[in-house]
Amino acid sequence: MGFVLLVFLAWLVLVLFTSMNKKLTFIENTFVYLSAMVIHINYTWIVYEELNVAHISQQILNNSAFLIHRSITLPITLAITLNLIRTGDSLGSKFIKVAVSVAFLVAAVMIARYFGIVDYKKWNIGYEIIYLFLLHLVVQFLLKYFGQLKTRGVNEA
Repeated sequence: MGFVLLVFLAWLVLVLFTSMNKKLTFIENTFVYLSAMVIHINYTWIVYEELNVAHISQQILNNSAFLIHRSITLPITLAITLNLIRTGDSLGSKFIKVAVSVAFLVAAVMIARYFGIVDYKKWNIGYEIIYLFLLHLVVQFLLKYFGQLKTRGVNEA
């Protein structure tokens, strides 16, 4: 059941992303997706494999659900959030969009925990929330820096 729910969330995120009015360019969306995915893959490797503070199920469907969440749901949710942040007027509305994104991702993690896809040993959901907020900030910073590089490269050429 956990596999079905996480695949449904991935499908839902993909449909929302493809149907939304995007404020970021194709290159910027690709950069956000890839940078979020690389950071999150490294994070999961460190937390789950090296530090052993959490455990991933070795059942085929549960492991596949974890990989789908890690490689599709989380990076595309960040891309959706950063597209929506570009439409925000105030700092408060931007913070609310990030908070809703983090809440959605935490709900996906809670589903994974409930169905035994992920098991926390020395880790808790508070650390996950802090990590997701920091991930949003880091990817936002990288996107800003990427935009500056793109603009500087055009002006110098």
